[in-house]
Amino acid sequence: MLGKVKSFFGIESVKLTLEIPAEITKPSGILKGKILLNSMSTQTVKSISIKLIEKYERGRGNNKLINEYTAGELFFDKPFKVDANREQAFEFNLPYEIAQSEMDKIGSSNFLTRAFVRTAKYLHGVRSEFRIEASAKVQGNAISPIISEVIKIKF
Repeated sequence: MLGKVKSFFGIESVKLTLEIPAEITKPSGILKGKILLNSMSTQTVKSISIKLIEKYERGRGNNKLINEYTAGELFFDKPFKVDANREQAFEFNLPYEIAQSEMDKIGSSNFLTRAFVRTAKYLHGVRSEFRIEASAKVQGNAISPIISEVIKIKF
């Protein structure tokens, strides 16, 4: 009985770990990484989803606006088993595309305008933060295991 409750809530279920670089360059367009899965008991993973998400903030105080955009996404939907106390690793290549605003295009086109664009973005409270989110659908679990890691993208 207790085992079914633990399984339902994802306790002692599949745990995810991401191995990704701390920093990537924007022009590459591909993020190479590895996802590690391990479990205390044998589990069946139905699917894995990996996303690169941009959190875009602008404004200050009460005028602050925040949006999130998916810059890249991978989806593996072939079921497989994760054996008890054995780590399973999957390498992935996540294609991504980061949209540039008109200000960013002006700043990247000419090294003289780059400082002005940075100053304007600072004054208006504009900044982006990127994170990788991975989740797995596990058979018999109501709550999917999920992991999120911040990554720096160098422009």
